[in-house]
Amino acid sequence: MDQNERALYQQRVRAWQLAEPVLDEMRRADIRDSDMNGIRAVIPTAEMFRRLGVEVSAETGLVEQQKWFTKLRHG
Repeated sequence: MDQNERALYQQRVRAWQLAEPVLDEMRRADIRDSDMNGIRAVIPTAEMFRRLGVEVSAETGLVEQQKWFTKLRHG
């Protein structure tokens, strides 16, 4: 790899480093502003499982998943 290639790669890495927080905030805003009914249609929730009579244990990862979705929704 010559100096020009190295400089180009470093420039690209730096551009992504600068863009990452902006893109992350855009993603979070999209999630916050999205139609929650559409999200509920594709993401199984603990409430849905309870209504179906399916027992959910903390070992399934669903509890942890719900915590993450709550954080994403509410920041």
